[in-house]
Amino acid sequence: MARRRNRPVESGTGHHGPVPDISACRQPTQSKEESIVGEPEATSLSERIRQTALRCSRQIALGLALAISSAGLAQAQELAARADQTAYGGRIGVPLRQGDFVYLPAGATVAAWDYRDPAAPRLAGDTRRQPLPGVITGIASRGRYLYASWQRQDGTSGLAIYSLLDPGRPRLVDGGALRTSAAAEAITAIAIDGDYLYAFDAERGVVVHSLADPLYPKAIRVVEGGPAEVVGVAGNRIFTSARTMIGDTLLQVFDNSRKTLPKKVTSANLDGFANFRLQFAWPLAVGFGLGVNLYYLPPWGGQPLLWGSADPGEALFNGFVAGDKAYGFGASGVSAWSLRLPVRRVGHVDFGNAFAAETTAVQGRWGWVATTTDQLALFDTSRTARLASVVDTIGGADIQDAALVDRTLVLLQNVYGLSAASDDDLTPTGRFDADLPKAKQDRAFEDMAVDGKRAYLASWGYGLIVADLSDPSSPRELGRLPAQFSSAIAGKGRHVYLGTATNGGSVTSVDVSNPANPVVRNAVPVDTRVERLQLAGTLLFAATAPDVAGGVPGGLRIFDVGNPSQISEIGRYSDDCEFASDLALSGDARTVHLRCSTGLHILDVSQPGRPVRLGFYAAGQGGAAVALGSGSVFVATAGDVEEVDVRNPRRPTLLNRYHLPAEAQRLRVMPGRRLFVFTGPGGLQIIKL
Repeated sequence: MARRRNRPVESGTGHHGPVPDISACRQPTQSKEESIVGEPEATSLSERIRQTALRCSRQIALGLALAISSAGLAQAQELAARADQTAYGGRIGVPLRQGDFVYLPAGATVAAWDYRDPAAPRLAGDTRRQPLPGVITGIASRGRYLYASWQRQDGTSGLAIYSLLDPGRPRLVDGGALRTSAAAEAITAIAIDGDYLYAFDAERGVVVHSLADPLYPKAIRVVEGGPAEVVGVAGNRIFTSARTMIGDTLLQVFDNSRKTLPKKVTSANLDGFANFRLQFAWPLAVGFGLGVNLYYLPPWGGQPLLWGSADPGEALFNGFVAGDKAYGFGASGVSAWSLRLPVRRVGHVDFGNAFAAETTAVQGRWGWVATTTDQLALFDTSRTARLASVVDTIGGADIQDAALVDRTLVLLQNVYGLSAASDDDLTPTGRFDADLPKAKQDRAFEDMAVDGKRAYLASWGYGLIVADLSDPSSPRELGRLPAQFSSAIAGKGRHVYLGTATNGGSVTSVDVSNPANPVVRNAVPVDTRVERLQLAGTLLFAATAPDVAGGVPGGLRIFDVGNPSQISEIGRYSDDCEFASDLALSGDARTVHLRCSTGLHILDVSQPGRPVRLGFYAAGQGGAAVALGSGSVFVATAGDVEEVDVRNPRRPTLLNRYHLPAEAQRLRVMPGRRLFVFTGPGGLQIIKL
C-alpha cells in the first residue's frame, strides 16, 4: 500500500534591525573573554557572572557570538533575526541528564526540564526563539557547554554550541551555520569523551574534534565508522546503534584508548525485526523488537555474542537497561526482564503510551522515556519499577495542523489526536487521545477541518473522528466513522468530505448532522490520489497527483457537491501540473492558487467547468504546501517558504524568503499576522509577518 506522504527569517524588506547594545552587560574589570566565557577563579566572580547572564541573557548570547565567531557580526545578525521566528516541537532526540536538569532535543530546539523534584518536574526554559538551521540529531555536554548536531534535508549539517551558564536556560552562542572546518555532511549523532567530541557522519565516518577550546571545536581527524543514533561511552569504549537503509540494526564498538584515533573493533548487522532498537549497559547490549535479546560485547572486539533471548509475546518498540534488568515498551505497557540468565520476564509497569516510546536515557536508578505522544516519562527502577512522573512536552513530535478557537490553539497531532495549548506560548492546557489501537499505522491523523465548535479529524489508519470543541482546552469525541486511508478532509455545516490517496483515490461525502452517528451519503472513485481538499459553497476543490507512476495526471479537480448524495466532477486542470499537492482558494472562490511540482499555478475558476491559468510562479521543487495571505501567497519549497506578491496574478513577484529546518508539509496563516509552518521533523515554525 503506497502512502503519500532554516533557519532565521530572511526578508527582502530588511527588517532584522541592529544588533542590541550589550555594553550594559559587560563586567567592568574583566576582558570580554574572562567575564563571559572564561573559567573564573573566584566564587564571587562566578556569582557576578551568573547574575549578569540572568539579567541580560539575550545580549550575552549575542555578545558571545560576536566574541567567538570568525564571522562574528554575520553570526550575531543571524541570531537576532530569529527573534521573528519561533519553533516548537519536532522529532524527538535522546534526552541528556546533567545535574538537576534533563535536556530534551525536539526539532530545531532544546528544552531544559528541572528534575530536582522527580515527582513534579517543570520546564525551566528552552531555545524556541533560537531555532537551529536544521533538525537536531544529537546532544552532548561538557562543563558549562551543550553541543548539538543538526542536519537539513538539503545535505547541510553542523554543530551548535549552547551556554549552560544558567543551566535551566540554554543560550545559543554558535549555531554552527558558519563552521566549515569539519566539512560536515550528515551528522547523525555526537558523543564526548574527555577533551574530544566525536561526530558520527553518515557520509564521511567519525569526525574527531578537539575541545581544547570548548568554543572552537577543531576537527583533527576522520576515521572509519558508520551512522549512529544511540551512542554510549564507558571506559575506553564508544558503542553505537542505528537502523540501516535495508532495515537491519547496525551495532558498532570503537576502542578509544587513543582519544584522537578511535578504532572500530566491532561491526555487526543484527536482525532488524528481532532488534528494532538496541540499548547498552557495557559490556552488554539488549535488543528490543520481536524478542528481548541479550548480547555480550567482547572488550577485545569481534562479533557480539548472543547470551540469551526471550519472547515478549508482542512487538517492543524501544527500551532501556538499568542495573540487571531491561525494560521493554510495547502496546501492553512496560515489561521488565531479568538479565541474569536465563532472560525472563519479572514484572510489568502500566504506561498507556508505551507503544510510542521514541527515545530513552538512563542514569543510575532513573530511566527517562520521550514519546511521540508528546510526553516525557520518568521511571524509578529501584526495587519494584514504577512510573515516577509524566509531563506533557510543548509543541508536538509531529504536528499536522492548527486552529484557533476562543484564544486556545487546537493542534492536530499525528499519533494521538488533538492537543490544546495557550495561543501565547503553546503551554499545554489539555489533550484528546483517540481510543484507537496502540500502533502508529492504525492512527496517523493527517488532516483536520474545524467548523465552529467541532473538529473533523481524518485518520489514515481509521477514518473520521468528530471532536467537540465547546471547551477547546478539553476536546472530547462526539462520534466516528470507519473510512481507512482518509488523508484529506473539508467540510462545513451538515456535511464533510473525505479524500484518500492510498490504493486509488476517492471522495466521500458524510452527513454529520448527527455527529454521534455519521452516515456516508456518496462515495466516488477518483483516478488520481486526492492530496488536499477545500470547500466553497457547493463546490469542492481537490489537489491531486497520479496514483501510480505514469498514471493519469493529477492537477486540480472540481466537484459539484450541491447534492451530497450525488457528487459529480465538473472541471479539471492539469496543464504542466501532473503532480499537485495543495491549493489555496481566494475568499470569493474565483481564484485557485495550486501548488504543483512545476511551481505555483494561479487559476481563474469563475467558470468551474473551464479553469484557466492566469499566471505562473516558478517555485522550486520539493515543497508541498501553499497558503493565501493578504495580497500574497506563501509557497513551500525545499527547505524554505517564499512569499509571493500576487496582486497582479499575471506577474507574481517574490517578496520574502524564510528558511526552515525541514521541508514544510503545510502552511497556515493565523490571526495576529503569523504564519504557521508545519515541518514534521523540524516542528512548528511560527513566523511573525
